[in-house]
Amino acid sequence: MNYTNLVKKKKQYKYSANICFDMKDEEKLAGFIPNITTTEILREYLLGIFNGNADVHSRILYGSYGTGKSHLLTVFSDLLGHINTNGKGIVEFLNAISKYDKELASEIKKYVKEENPYLVVPIYANFGDFDKCITYSLKKELERNKIDICFKSYFDDALKLINKWTCGQESNKRLREIYKNHKISESELINGLQNYDSKSEKDFNVVFRAMTYGAEFVSEAGNMIDNITLANSTIADNYRGIIFVFDEFGRYIEDIGENIKVKDVQDLAEFCDHSDFDDYLILVSHKQLSLYTDKMKKSISDEWKKIEGRFKSTSINIKYDQCLSLIPHIIPKTKEWNSFKRKYQEKLNELYTQAYDFKGFLLPPENEGIKPFEGGYPLHPITLYALDRLSKRVAQNERTFFTYLASDEDYSLFSQLEKLNLEEFHFVGLDSIYDYFEENICSYRGGEAREVYKKYQVAVNKLGSITDKNTEIKVLKAMAVIYIINDLGTLTPDIETLINVIDADKNLIKESIEKLEKAKIIKFMRQYGYYDFLDSSIYDFDSMIDERLAFVTDETAVSILNEEFSDFVIYPYDYNWHYHMNRIFLPIFALKPDLTKKALMRFLPKYYDGMIAFVLDKKFEIAEYLNNENMPDRAILVINQKEDEILYEVKRYVAIKYYYSIRDELKKDDPTVEKELELYLNEQKSVLHEIIASWRNIESDGIAVVSKGQEYIARSDKDVAEIASTIMMNSYPRTIIVNNDLINKNTVSGAIRLARTKALSYIMNNKDNMLKDCSLLSPEHSIIRSVLSKNGIYDGEENIGVLNTLPSGETSGYYVSQEISKYITKCVKGQTGIKELYDVLKKPPYGLRDGYISILLAYELRQYDNISIYFHGSEHDYCEEELLKALESPEDYSLYICNWSETETVYIDSLEKIFSHYVDKNARNRLKELYEAMNKHFVAISKAARTTNKYVSEKTKQYREIMSISHKDYNKFFFETLLQLDDDLSELSMIIQKIVLELESVTELQIQTLEKAVRTVLEIESDISITAELNRLYESEWKEKRFKSFDYQTSMMLDYLANMNLSTSDEEIVQEIGRVVTGFEIEYWNDSKIEDFYEAFSKMVKQLNDYQVQDSVSADEIKVIISTGNDEEKITQFNKGELSGNSQLMFNKIKSTIDNFGESLSYDEKMQVLAKIFSEIM
Repeated sequence: MNYTNLVKKKKQYKYSANICFDMKDEEKLAGFIPNITTTEILREYLLGIFNGNADVHSRILYGSYGTGKSHLLTVFSDLLGHINTNGKGIVEFLNAISKYDKELASEIKKYVKEENPYLVVPIYANFGDFDKCITYSLKKELERNKIDICFKSYFDDALKLINKWTCGQESNKRLREIYKNHKISESELINGLQNYDSKSEKDFNVVFRAMTYGAEFVSEAGNMIDNITLANSTIADNYRGIIFVFDEFGRYIEDIGENIKVKDVQDLAEFCDHSDFDDYLILVSHKQLSLYTDKMKKSISDEWKKIEGRFKSTSINIKYDQCLSLIPHIIPKTKEWNSFKRKYQEKLNELYTQAYDFKGFLLPPENEGIKPFEGGYPLHPITLYALDRLSKRVAQNERTFFTYLASDEDYSLFSQLEKLNLEEFHFVGLDSIYDYFEENICSYRGGEAREVYKKYQVAVNKLGSITDKNTEIKVLKAMAVIYIINDLGTLTPDIETLINVIDADKNLIKESIEKLEKAKIIKFMRQYGYYDFLDSSIYDFDSMIDERLAFVTDETAVSILNEEFSDFVIYPYDYNWHYHMNRIFLPIFALKPDLTKKALMRFLPKYYDGMIAFVLDKKFEIAEYLNNENMPDRAILVINQKEDEILYEVKRYVAIKYYYSIRDELKKDDPTVEKELELYLNEQKSVLHEIIASWRNIESDGIAVVSKGQEYIARSDKDVAEIASTIMMNSYPRTIIVNNDLINKNTVSGAIRLARTKALSYIMNNKDNMLKDCSLLSPEHSIIRSVLSKNGIYDGEENIGVLNTLPSGETSGYYVSQEISKYITKCVKGQTGIKELYDVLKKPPYGLRDGYISILLAYELRQYDNISIYFHGSEHDYCEEELLKALESPEDYSLYICNWSETETVYIDSLEKIFSHYVDKNARNRLKELYEAMNKHFVAISKAARTTNKYVSEKTKQYREIMSISHKDYNKFFFETLLQLDDDLSELSMIIQKIVLELESVTELQIQTLEKAVRTVLEIESDISITAELNRLYESEWKEKRFKSFDYQTSMMLDYLANMNLSTSDEEIVQEIGRVVTGFEIEYWNDSKIEDFYEAFSKMVKQLNDYQVQDSVSADEIKVIISTGNDEEKITQFNKGELSGNSQLMFNKIKSTIDNFGESLSYDEKMQVLAKIFSEIM
């Protein structure tokens, strides 16, 4: 005999429930196994519907896989719809229910006999449009019940049209041609329209347009609500109402995603809740709808959350494990069980004890009347637990929880029981269910199950050299099951579990585990206390790590703790709650000698709230910590006496990191080394995290807590947080209370930075009413309200409510405002570094956050004009951007407020009038704008004006020296530098006015001097026109001499006179003569240039006057005439002389070029080239 003699097989539990099909199956009603939870749900749902007093008509039923929610809904539907309620099924069902609730059984019996039923409509999720699913399912159920009804839907109207066209001789002929031309199948089109298939819409639209010569089809279809209303009216005499049941609605959302029209779901729910009909909507989901929709667009996700909130939800996640209640019904015991039970009671009790110790089961209440674990034997209770979870992970239609228990397949329960001799005690272990589901597991192409399967296969392959490896394989299979379930918080592959859940000798199992570990097939994970698969390499890393430990110093180990394991903070919760902020204590790890070293602070930011030092000191004596003179400020010391143990684990981590850093070199000999090192590294990192967590939470022995020389009794991290709050209360009692998490931080987001800049703009620019242009409830308004208004700093906002107050009673902003005012007073007296204020506000007793310091400072500066920000001595505009930059790098900036007297104001006003052409009156920084205006004016005057000493006064020369230098400190420029001209400000503005006039008059004075020189040389009287006299001289004396080749300037002068406009004024003429003679515009002349002009012009006139024109050419002259007969002759006459070096070089090049062309150019062509050159230069 074998173990199949102990239990019966019930094959009806082989398949899972499907409400759309199972409503017709009487066995589903008869085979329903109620429990407390399902009975309570039936009572809640059914009695409210029976009695017509249900508070809501739209509900959601939640339940994870395997909880029987679909079977429950099938029963629910059968009862309300009077389906299968006349046979044996209802009798068996009522008997089962009455064991839990006799009153409910009686009410159900009464209802199915006396009352009209509901039309129960199971929803077919065949369409992407929710309303189509509802309408299609409703029509299908009406047809099943032989209720003739016609909905005005698109599809119905389309079908009517096709039927109409088919009946007409001509229209039918055209319809056939259209089908043929557009390759549309008539049967597929009609079938698609009947099944509300959206693809058929496209084909029908094509047909309609062709039949109507281009018209568009517009259906007179009613909407979903119209269809339901029509159905209710039609069935009113025979049915109480309609109940819509949408099973697997969560999966429907998951499949269709964002394409579902949420409003359709809402409309149906509201119709059921508020219409005159007695209709209900029940949605069934594996989990909350928000868990399906949280990855959708935020707007859609938020819409689903609102919808879900309108449904009344119920959970079918039962109060104890369903497998425990189901299993006695699926594999009930036979008569042989009692004798077997008596024989092996001790062994059975051992299994049950293991099950009670196992924390995975939610045990049924005592009144269930069953021993919870007896019904599952011959399965070990933990195997039953694992079977339930494993089937949910990897089950498919062919192999599930039920098929394992009820089928005849290989490796199913009964096929395994056949191999167990009834004369020995056995149980079905974890390894056995792996065998059944292995085909499912290996079919996965990815995911956790596939990864575990691959690890298992590698492990089995490594067993190659081990003989008699049956038990080792069982261990590996059990581990594989546990890791596929992946609920290591409940079921872990520790030594005790593995020994208990495998049907083999315990010592043999233990030996097999040791063999697997020695063969580096599995590894004991110290940090977790259980085993894992190991992809091992050729290296003995345990020995290598131990050897490396000697090279790691204590200091290195502590440094690693600070660099890699200080990613947590301690919150002073009580303080943070009172002050609406988020202060933190930053962790530092240290050896005892480190506490008095300045280097310790390098791990902390400059402005920290508090520090919690985790100190390693195996020789801890409280007396050595009582003197806190050299200890860091605002510090809590958490001293751990297990120094050697902790340093060992850190050094081990450092050693592993070293080998991981050279993994590429190690991989040359064994490619698997990287994964093994990652395993070691992750394991050691977890060990350290656990040690630190225990240290931080004061969970281990040998830990002392000290602060300011006082030892505290601390038994948990909560006690440490209270100490931290006390320190913060004493250190930062005058901080400002800002109940706005977005700005009350040191680093704000991009959006809040933008809002802060806008808030600063309102504060700086709208002095009368800074909230005038600020939108109510905007981010910038929230900043101003939370920082200024609520703290009593700004009193111009209405409806502000109760102001923030400090525990001492003062308004929260009082002390901070006073501190900033002190700083501003210094700035009025002279430039003051912004770091001075920043340091005060960041340190005790304030400890402000960077996010809002600029708001506070800008507000206090509102009452001042002429504010200057200096960056390393260079003045910058006082504006939003510069203020924010200054507070980001306060050590580089200083602030100065020039509080002008009446005399100073008049002085600046006067200068602005003098340079009004260059001043932008809308500029925020008056001094900078005025300086730039003066600079623009100085650049605009002539170069002569900027350099002459002849035409300007000494004051002007002094002014020019000042303006020739770049000035970045505008206050200093106007109130110190310019005062070198005169220290009387009222006099100074008039002096500058005179200087400006002098500079602007220089060119005019130059022209006057030049005109005088021209008249002197040409001996022209003051009342004679220079233009007229020059024209007379040219025409009467100099014109005939223009063919003579004089020097360049003289020739240029003759050319100018030849083309001179006789209407040109004397002033313009003398300037042009000055340019021709000197080669420079008069604006660029220096003082000596007038003398140069006089000498050159005199020489030019003398040369023209001295030259005598002769009829013949003298022996020392050359005359060249070019005449073509058509154009005007060109004549030039010049003195003969020896060629200079450059001219000889030019001659040689021209001659060489002509010679090189040789006979390729004719004589005429060569002469034409030379004549053209002459013509262009004459």
